[in-house]
Amino acid sequence: MRERRQKRPGSRLLLGIALFAGALASMYAGARLADLLLELLRVGSTPVRMGVKVLAVVAALPVGFYLVERFFLERSSRKPPGPPDADGP
Repeated sequence: MRERRQKRPGSRLLLGIALFAGALASMYAGARLADLLLELLRVGSTPVRMGVKVLAVVAALPVGFYLVERFFLERSSRKPPGPPDADGP
């Protein structure tokens, strides 16, 4: 007989909050890393700096979503704590 999967309470809300925070964090990290790279390369042109920052943020967003999704898939695949099996060793 198949076991019925139980949803964890508040998991959708927690996923939404984590995705929002992950998006903000990845945007910030992408902009900061681009800024650091541009400072090391001594780029002074404002349009070039803005263009590189936009590209870095666009590249960092999927990474942030991937990390949040990976965490939640790992979290959801864990078995919830429960009573030990009766047919154990």
